[in-house]
Amino acid sequence: MSTVAFAPSARSQSRFAGVRSMTPLLVAYSPYALVIGSAVAQIDDPVAGWSGSVLIYGGSAHLAALKGIGDGAFATAIVVALLVNLRLLLYSASIAPHWREQPVWFRLTGAAFLIDPTWALADQHASTGASPQAQRQFFLGAGITLGVWWSAMIAVGTIIGDRLPHVGLELVAPICLMSLIGTRVRDRSSRWAAVAAASTALFMSHATAGTGLIAAIVAGCVAAQVSGRWSR
Repeated sequence: MSTVAFAPSARSQSRFAGVRSMTPLLVAYSPYALVIGSAVAQIDDPVAGWSGSVLIYGGSAHLAALKGIGDGAFATAIVVALLVNLRLLLYSASIAPHWREQPVWFRLTGAAFLIDPTWALADQHASTGASPQAQRQFFLGAGITLGVWWSAMIAVGTIIGDRLPHVGLELVAPICLMSLIGTRVRDRSSRWAAVAAASTALFMSHATAGTGLIAAIVAGCVAAQVSGRWSR
């Protein structure tokens, strides 16, 4: 059986499609990164704090770790950051069927870039029936774009520090959430999933760090499945 080579021009087109899809989300995530950078500026070693933008690569987990480090509770910081990032296991399970035909190097590299916006875009792109090669290039374009921008904006926030206007997470976190779900609530299942997840997150807002978010994700998945069956 002959194999058709994936043309370089097609690779570039898929990669730039990932960059273009991620670009609007950068606007929504910039305030979040600046807030984290401002928190980094308040610790004794801002360079070490900034390194979390790469080593942790998750806004909520990064902030939780910074708070623990600031309080001198290093073990607690690690545990809380891991709990907050537990949702990445669900993202991995969701994207795994689309990545079965991907080479090992990509699955290992892609895992490092798998976070809320990259998962949302990758899942949406895979649903279009794109080939494994196209999915790979799309994800790399989107993931690298977000990773570079995220780290750069946290660095800017660290340099500016207290000169930033006070913007709490109660504002920037919903902006990020809306940027992800705004284009995904057109069908009935997605709307019910969003309502169930938001209601659960609100109800469990005072739960142990990370557990409320996991419960919200599970509730959203269940609601989508149930709604999908009812609509058949």
